[in-house]
Amino acid sequence: MYVYSTDGEPVGFVFEMNIYDLEGTPLARIIGSRVHRFDGTYVGEWYKDMVVRRPQSRPRILPPVEPPQRRAPAALSYRLRAVVDYGYPDAFPLLRQSVSHEGYLNQAAE
Repeated sequence: MYVYSTDGEPVGFVFEMNIYDLEGTPLARIIGSRVHRFDGTYVGEWYKDMVVRRPQSRPRILPPVEPPQRRAPAALSYRLRAVVDYGYPDAFPLLRQSVSHEGYLNQAAE
């Protein structure tokens, strides 16, 4: 299953409830509808095959877990998804930010 950006482009894939970038690097895990990086910080919500920031969520910081092994890169894909503006900002780029980032990741979890 692909993960899409809010503009409809494939940006990653899901395998066993973990999110990987298209090159196969593990980035985060999906727990219920919440997306947390492997260091435990909250990133956003899993919503219609996207990682988005939804203000109505009640996030928290989880204990860190060991990331899974790298996977083979995803098969080449092209834009198959129709763009629908649900009004939520794209949170997929936040998956790559460092733990020391003091923006939405830590504020939302408090």
